[in-house]
Amino acid sequence: MRPVSDEESVFAFRIWWRAWDSEQWVPGARLLVHLDDGGGEVPAQLSWATEDGAQCAVGFSPDMASCYGNRRTAEGDVVEVRGELDDPRDHPRDGYRDRGYEFDTRVQDTDGWLPAGRLRVLVEEGSEAPARWVAWQDRSGDAYSVVLRAASPSGNAEVGNLVSVVRASAEHRGAGEVAANLVDASSSKWFAFQNRASLEFQLTGPVPVDRYVLTSANDAPDRDPAAWTLRGSADGRRWRTLDARTGQSFPGRHRSQLYRIAEPAAFARYRLEVTGNNGSPHLQLESVRFLADIGGFVGYRQRMGHAPAAYQGIRVVQASPDVPAPPPPEDASPPSEWQAGCSWLPLGGRLSMESLTSPSGRFTVLDGVYSPQLAIRDNLTREYVWVSDAQSSRLLSLGPDGDFVAWDHHGQRVWSTGTAWQGVRRLDMRDTGELTLTDAHGGVVWSSGIPEISAGSGELRTVARGSTMHRGESLYGQSLTSDDGSTVLFHDGRVLRCIVKGHTSHWDRYYDSQNVLELDKDGFLRTLALDGSEMERIAGPGTELVVARGAAELRDETGAVVWASANSSTRIGSGPVREPTMPHNDALAAWFAALMGQRHGFCVAVVKESTPAEVLERVGVTSDSAMQGTWRELQQHQEAVGEGSIIAAIAMGPDVILLSDDAALPLGELAPLTSCAAVHAPSGGNGYGTRFSLHQRGLLVSEFTDHPRREKGAKVPEVAVALDESVHHLHRFELLFRVSGVVPSAEKLGGVLLGGVLAPRPTSVVTPDTEDDLPPLVMGERDELSPLVIRTDFTDEDAWNRVLAELQEPWMENEAEPYLISEPAYDGVPAERIIKAVLVAISSLGLPGVVFIADATTMREEKHPLLAVSTEWDGEPFAQDEDAFTTQFRIRPNAAIEVSINLGISNMDFEDFAGDGVSERMVD
Repeated sequence: MRPVSDEESVFAFRIWWRAWDSEQWVPGARLLVHLDDGGGEVPAQLSWATEDGAQCAVGFSPDMASCYGNRRTAEGDVVEVRGELDDPRDHPRDGYRDRGYEFDTRVQDTDGWLPAGRLRVLVEEGSEAPARWVAWQDRSGDAYSVVLRAASPSGNAEVGNLVSVVRASAEHRGAGEVAANLVDASSSKWFAFQNRASLEFQLTGPVPVDRYVLTSANDAPDRDPAAWTLRGSADGRRWRTLDARTGQSFPGRHRSQLYRIAEPAAFARYRLEVTGNNGSPHLQLESVRFLADIGGFVGYRQRMGHAPAAYQGIRVVQASPDVPAPPPPEDASPPSEWQAGCSWLPLGGRLSMESLTSPSGRFTVLDGVYSPQLAIRDNLTREYVWVSDAQSSRLLSLGPDGDFVAWDHHGQRVWSTGTAWQGVRRLDMRDTGELTLTDAHGGVVWSSGIPEISAGSGELRTVARGSTMHRGESLYGQSLTSDDGSTVLFHDGRVLRCIVKGHTSHWDRYYDSQNVLELDKDGFLRTLALDGSEMERIAGPGTELVVARGAAELRDETGAVVWASANSSTRIGSGPVREPTMPHNDALAAWFAALMGQRHGFCVAVVKESTPAEVLERVGVTSDSAMQGTWRELQQHQEAVGEGSIIAAIAMGPDVILLSDDAALPLGELAPLTSCAAVHAPSGGNGYGTRFSLHQRGLLVSEFTDHPRREKGAKVPEVAVALDESVHHLHRFELLFRVSGVVPSAEKLGGVLLGGVLAPRPTSVVTPDTEDDLPPLVMGERDELSPLVIRTDFTDEDAWNRVLAELQEPWMENEAEPYLISEPAYDGVPAERIIKAVLVAISSLGLPGVVFIADATTMREEKHPLLAVSTEWDGEPFAQDEDAFTTQFRIRPNAAIEVSINLGISNMDFEDFAGDGVSERMVD
């Protein structure tokens, strides 16, 4: 007989039965049979037993038109059974989905357990008792026997064998400590070089997990997860929060902890987002196990002519039809309507002493100055419900790759969510007290976890948002930001400050206790104690408090300024702002540092009136080698090539933004096109040494660097306007995009780029002047505050010894240990070439503020004055359009340590010591 298709394989029989000593057949309940392991064979014999003790066995005719057998009832009566095939159209094949079983199976052979596909079992003959066991033989001679069971005394079966894919946002592949170890039977562990990470488990089908077990790994208890959120998803896009834990610990190594899910539902994907551990910068787990009350079977399968083999299955549960989709993101305004202080942050946004407050005003996340620097506060109970471990941060940015990163004052990452390239589109502060990163569909990619919160008492104050505080509104651990992003009125619950980005605050209030800043209904700006008593009346009456460029202003109903934190004559950066409004410089620097990495620095350029293909062709990426993709895909291409720098271009209207992970990318080839402006950022992203340059028609017309100092072309018209509009003259990224008139977006930078990999340039030893064949300076380890002294005259050893003696004289209990370079090849070399050699030998981050040269004048004159040369000078003569500054002066050797220390700690400037004649010690 031919195998039957799946549509034909549900058989319905009209049944009759009679007692063993009777001639009369009595109609019985209809029998439904469906037995399918994917092979399409129909049964020849079938036996089963139900939980009430009844047993039955039948045989089927070759054409499945009839069946005959016997039955022992639950009461012990023995009867004959016969049946005739009914019309299957009256019993659609999907009937078994509601009343039968479906299993994922495996079979054991000499190689161990192997997947054996799906098994569908439906044997229903009118009894309300479920089947206990089923056995059958099909037409090909294969035999099966399965005993249905719950896999544990609690009724929860471990469903780890249903996990088909395990992914981790970070893992230690070099040591084999990968995410796949979490679901195998060994003691191998998963390890990540991060203190937060995301683990995703994809199952072969939907399973209603109601418990899960985490097992600690072999060492370092401080690496154990302490806070996490478990989520479930049917499609990998929309995620429901199932469980959230904080303050967790394990009783020892290789110890397991069981956690219960209050409201389980059937999901095919589960994500464990670990948001904190017990103090280590790293994470580890030995295993993650999922349990579900779904049952299964054990038994055997015997192929024709073979020995029986162990056969097992786990029941497949269909997705619950009543599982509601998660609600859309709260406060889901379109990006164009985003304002500072609202409940969400768009891709490319940043927080620097700023806040997000949930829609109801119940919860606020604040990036503060004092500890805790990043935390969520319940505005009703005034308690912290979540505190991150982002220490020493000065900026938080949601970059184009979707990673939420904290940066310190040196432009280095100090914390991140590890969500790069996972589809993140925004950061949400929710009324549940949960801070989330969500994708374009509202699915949660990362979460701080849902805290356990008390009901609280009292009324929530109305929180001021954006740039304006109206009457009846207040700030408590929140902030207001000017429309152009330059100025912030910051309140952390105690301290009140008004800050212009890039400058120190110009208005500060340090109170001894917690307080609220309020514009009361009478229009007076006041600080109140938490009990409502007045602490200080600042100004008033007025209609609204507005944070404008450079100050906070209390205005009346006509818009006239009643009071301001800074008057117009002393206000910083109060000039007009050209539209479109620029993202803040630090945010721009953070985007590119996160996107392209910081190890070797990077280059960002804007080429006017060109196309991506044309720009790439100019720098060496031909049309046949260019590829389209995200920056991450270009990185993967680079890893496959094994060497070279990445370069990519993206159209921004008629212009092009060029990106590269090569900080020294030469752009001379681009200049003849039209106008090319660029920022070269050294290792460290937005640290010292960042250089802005502008080329026009093949000529370098403007260049700005801080180390070494160079300000050329400040009077070039577009540069002059951009400098006037910038908040700070050192903001090179802001200068770049103001000069070029191109404003980037995180969506564009994280989208499809055209790019390629440039072959590495030949390495060469750079010397200060190759024409004279000078050897490079060799610099070993040195104290950055000690004087760097270079000898360039070798005519008088006695004079040199007297210089050394003075250099080692203590200054204010600081003993001088000068770093000496005495290289005869540098005999007679002038100061401008010495400073070039120093700039080549020392990175910008370790560069001293001054270099002391012992030249012929030092050896010849009575006080042996050293030549002090500023490292802000690049050794080049000043052009006519450059702002000249003092580059050198003479100083007694015993004063070198005072100058070196004060410049090293930024206590004084080079010009503070410069003067006519020979400078002496200021303090002995």
